[in-house]
Amino acid sequence: MNLTITKEKLSLFKQIEEKIKKYQNIIIFHHIRPDGDCLGSQFGMKYLLEENFPNKNIFTIGDPKGSFPFLNFKMDKIENKPIENSLAIIVDANFKERLECRTFLDNNIFNETIRIDHHPNDDDLDASIRWIEPEAPAAAQQVTELAYHLNWKMNKEAATYLYLGIYTDSVRLTTNTTTAKTMALVSYLWEHNANKNLIHSEMAKKTLKDIRINAFIQQNMKIENQVVSFYFDLKNQKKLGILDPLQANRPFTLASIDDNKIWVFFTQEDTNKIRCEFRSNGPCVRNVAIKWGGGGHHRASGAQIDNANKIPQIIKDCENEVLNLKEYE
Repeated sequence: MNLTITKEKLSLFKQIEEKIKKYQNIIIFHHIRPDGDCLGSQFGMKYLLEENFPNKNIFTIGDPKGSFPFLNFKMDKIENKPIENSLAIIVDANFKERLECRTFLDNNIFNETIRIDHHPNDDDLDASIRWIEPEAPAAAQQVTELAYHLNWKMNKEAATYLYLGIYTDSVRLTTNTTTAKTMALVSYLWEHNANKNLIHSEMAKKTLKDIRINAFIQQNMKIENQVVSFYFDLKNQKKLGILDPLQANRPFTLASIDDNKIWVFFTQEDTNKIRCEFRSNGPCVRNVAIKWGGGGHHRASGAQIDNANKIPQIIKDCENEVLNLKEYE
């Protein structure tokens, strides 16, 4: 496997390693609305550090919200008071408002903070080291690359969680950011016994309830000017037996329909809280997300609005990005 690395990047990796060596207590965060990448990179890092630095105390904090029940995301409890000799590691996130357990950061209970993320956004984390790589399809790929080039030992648990992160955030290895490097690092994880069969089989499962929900979405979606959209309000979620809006957020149901360029999924999470998930196969949906107070990647971004009356304008903004597609080709 040929995974070249620049001197500058290797220097950055060694700086991260030195910070880890410096501190006894290491606390790893994940973001709200947990997905496979934030949990996979969080627990992948946990098992890597436990394997390679067995004398340190490693804590994973947050709430997995019942995601990926076929894997064990056992979170740790820490007190909200200064922790001596401590390092916080933020994976797959930037702003404090996007983090579970953000109050620990608000209260500055850690000595230092490191951010490892593939989102091309600024942050308010006051991190001493930032490794931002928008070219990576997942933060889990970054953690895998870090381990590979630092010659860390890779155990089965770390490999499994890191593969979950890469596999899910790359949409099963299909996004445009999935590269030869991605596949080489996936191969590396497979060589170290990542439980790919478990992940593949569990991710492929569908319940009859899921089929009915997805059918409802596709029967009621709207398509105009190469933009596919759907608004899932709380009333219809309840009718379909969805009690947690996190389970209602399904942008994948609108993907790859004919020659449409953008699909946007609106999920009502509370009376004045609507989650917007933007996806595309070319246009820069990040521009739309930023306009509406969000952010993310060129082809995958998110935002939050407080009123469904704003949806038509957001869709119009998406239509305008379709017209701007030539700028990005």
